[in-house]
Amino acid sequence: MTLILIYINRRRAKNCSPFLFCKGEKVVLEILKANEEARNDDMKLYLLVCEAVNLYPTCDRDIGSFSFSSVMNHYRELRLPHFESVRRSRAKIQAEIPELAGDRSCRQRRKELEILYRSYALNKEE
Repeated sequence: MTLILIYINRRRAKNCSPFLFCKGEKVVLEILKANEEARNDDMKLYLLVCEAVNLYPTCDRDIGSFSFSSVMNHYRELRLPHFESVRRSRAKIQAEIPELAGDRSCRQRRKELEILYRSYALNKEE
């Protein structure tokens, strides 16, 4: 726990999120170009983005070595990007650059989920 507190205190020295500072979409774009697996898996993409925006690589531990509960409970203090911001950046980039889209089955699943969500949003009772 001491290491995570040291890591958090170092992060507090910065005033803005590294995701915003590093131009989040550019980070996502570079990862999508370099990693085909991240194109199909938002969780993999999120981990790679968090590793990329790590401002303190000299820390004894990188973000991947923290426990899941530590990351989830302290993501603000760690100044990690919000998962939804990364997901939206991925969707925007893949819409603009189709060759960075996931494989066919992944695109089909995402399309089905979008249709289900739209149906839910339009038909939900208020």
